[in-house]
Amino acid sequence: MIKIYKKCEKNIDNVRGIEEIDLDNYDKPFLLCIAAEGTDKSTFGVIKEGARAARVKTTDEFAAGYKIDEMPVDFLGLKFDNEKGISLSEFMYMFLKRGNDIKKQARKINFFTYCNATKIYVEVEKQLKEKLINDGYTEKEVIDILSQISLISIASQIDISKVNASSIIFKDVNDIEVYDSISKIASRKMNQLNRETYIGNLSGNNAPSIFTYNGTGEHELKEYFKEESIIKCPICAVVKTVLNNSYLNANSDELIPISSQLLLRVARAYNGEFESNDILFERLDSEITFDNTPKYSKEEMQEEKLFKGNTK
Repeated sequence: MIKIYKKCEKNIDNVRGIEEIDLDNYDKPFLLCIAAEGTDKSTFGVIKEGARAARVKTTDEFAAGYKIDEMPVDFLGLKFDNEKGISLSEFMYMFLKRGNDIKKQARKINFFTYCNATKIYVEVEKQLKEKLINDGYTEKEVIDILSQISLISIASQIDISKVNASSIIFKDVNDIEVYDSISKIASRKMNQLNRETYIGNLSGNNAPSIFTYNGTGEHELKEYFKEESIIKCPICAVVKTVLNNSYLNANSDELIPISSQLLLRVARAYNGEFESNDILFERLDSEITFDNTPKYSKEEMQEEKLFKGNTK
């Protein structure tokens, strides 16, 4: 059974900036951020990292400075508990069936998973496929529906080669906690080509994309978002792309689709191996604005810093 929370603006009554959502009526495009552990710290922490990836202003980073409460998409996280309720696959099934066009509804769903949390998505997709086939959809129709869900997997060795979601894996080849055949092959390719990154696809239709890099080897989500990390901008570019697509799709009469190949092209275009992060982020934040979502001004940011200083 699950509880789902969303990130919101912090205030005197909500110092964490987290609130639980009503699962029965929820129908907004979202990024569901899932940590490997189910503690409050890891659950709320991974939501913050998902928002950071979309360039929302967080406590650690101003980034592009988007105001969280003004964003046209939500940043969600989940916790499992022992109380009677619904499972994650049931929530996703209810969400898919809520709209008039199930493929357009699927395009509102985006997963952001860290480490072994990726296996949660793999299991959810399996259960969704069974439910939809039981509803009378053909296997091809189900694959088409699920392909409009996006999955961004970070620092994981979970096999997603057979998932139908449009997917991409970001991985440090030096991270021994998730070292696998992908890491081994990518590391060898980088050595042969004298490169710091290796990008490609797994096999299959709409096969997941992979973006590997020669990192520090530390198994920490924050490592991927360090200012100097060459993988930071590709992750942010992919997250912004899928979320902006979800927003545009939700406000369009026609489906605006995505694919694993699109995610790969975006990641490649923002590869930090070849250009500085400053240049890449300037371009990214000018190209994707979430319909000009309001940002914090420099004056507002300075006021916030002063306020924090006066409350210590």
